Amino acid sequence: MRESIDWPRRPSNHRRRFLVILVLVVFLIFGSGTTLSYYVNLLWFGSLGYESIYRRTLSMQWSVFAIFFAATLLILYGWFLVLKQAYQPDLPDGGVIFIGRQPLKLPVTRIMNFIARLVFVVIALATGASMMEEWNAFALYWYAQRSRSSMVDPIFGRPLHFYLFTLPVWQLIAGWLLTIAIIGSVVALFFVLITGAFQILSAYRGRSIPSSWRGVSIALAFLLLVIALQVYLSRFGALFEEHTIFSGVSYTDAHIRLPGLLIVCAALVVGAGIALLNVVSPPRVRWLVAAAVPAVFCYVAVQLVAWYVGSFIVKPNELDRERPYISHNIELTREAYGLDLVSRREFPAETSVEATDAASNQATLQNIRLWDWRALRDTLRQIQEIRTYYDFPDIDIDRYDIDGNVQQVMLAVRELSVDKLPESSRNWINEKLIYTHGFGITMNPVNGFTPEGLPTLFLSNMPVQSTVSSIQVRARKSISENSPETTCTSRPGNRNSIFPRARPTT
Repeated sequence: MRESIDWPRRPSNHRRRFLVILVLVVFLIFGSGTTLSYYVNLLWFGSLGYESIYRRTLSMQWSVFAIFFAATLLILYGWFLVLKQAYQPDLPDGGVIFIGRQPLKLPVTRIMNFIARLVFVVIALATGASMMEEWNAFALYWYAQRSRSSMVDPIFGRPLHFYLFTLPVWQLIAGWLLTIAIIGSVVALFFVLITGAFQILSAYRGRSIPSSWRGVSIALAFLLLVIALQVYLSRFGALFEEHTIFSGVSYTDAHIRLPGLLIVCAALVVGAGIALLNVVSPPRVRWLVAAAVPAVFCYVAVQLVAWYVGSFIVKPNELDRERPYISHNIELTREAYGLDLVSRREFPAETSVEATDAASNQATLQNIRLWDWRALRDTLRQIQEIRTYYDFPDIDIDRYDIDGNVQQVMLAVRELSVDKLPESSRNWINEKLIYTHGFGITMNPVNGFTPEGLPTLFLSNMPVQSTVSSIQVRARKSISENSPETTCTSRPGNRNSIFPRARPTT
């Protein structure tokens, strides 16, 4: 029999240097574009006076990436090393394969270490990149001011900033932990398979299983605990659910589902404890199966009870049952829009003859709006866009003091629509540097018509021309010399309105 050839030993220093240089070359090839983009953006934001903000943004993004990359790699590779040390006696020392009838001896442990490092680095890079995309949530959580407002939700008693800043971060971390738990379970099962411990048929019906299954038991316990955390956080999502007649927590949610989910959480924790019995006592198959049974049973029971309550208790008298939760929805909606600050008072209607006298109510009659904003917008698009790449996306209504009289007017900002640029002009220079601003506004009284049926325009054309001496338009410079704003002013002491134009973007 031919003598077997050993697998090549660890690479020499020369080979290591070559690998390091190869990695650097690959990084330069694929990372140079990103680095150049960061540099260009840094110059752009610096020219606008936002360099410090851009640097802080990059710092936050890469801090999130580094933290989750390092944590993922340390946890997974550390778990791999612990399992390898625990299963070392059962791991095969090596194997022999034939290449061209020549036997080749494989160092299984060394190859397994190399593959594990490569796989875990790739997983850590992917995890860090995915969490980096959510840097906004972490930034809001880190820099948010914890208000001491007395406003809390009536179901959980949590303040508003918890739902805006804290809950999104908890959900991200819980999702990350779930990924770690699943991969950790896969690694534990991998060691069970390669050590031959998957043959548990002989241990069926309560007999002991190989001790290598203790790693699977630990991984299953951690997975159940993470799922318990996910179920606990999912309770808060009931506040955002849409129902047929209102949004938020319903009668069935408040009385069945939310308490039931707490029971499911407790059952998952109990299941994790059952799984850990295989660590401190002789491992048995029944404990692994029994670990998930309490949670599954509780979840099914909660869903059945919720269906019964919703179908036979709530629906026959839905309005009465849901009344408190509809009230919560209305009250918090009013508070969110500041409508709770509106005071209600009686308005004494005039029933005398003078109330119907047109001559005594000219101020009201002359401000009755006759122009429909949709029809006005279509008309302005035809007569005032002037360039094909301008648009009037919306119409606003306001009041101005014109020649001593309060006049209700309709205003429209002439904004740039990059989508309307011809294909020949769709390039980076035009879209980012040249065509970045709208140009001026239009203003017309709400009930003014020309003999042709067109609106009577106080402000029109470009540059803006005014037909009313008390309304003038001037341009002023804002933060950047290249980002002007159009300001429409009436005479001193009268109301001013500012219509910002589109800022340059990167």
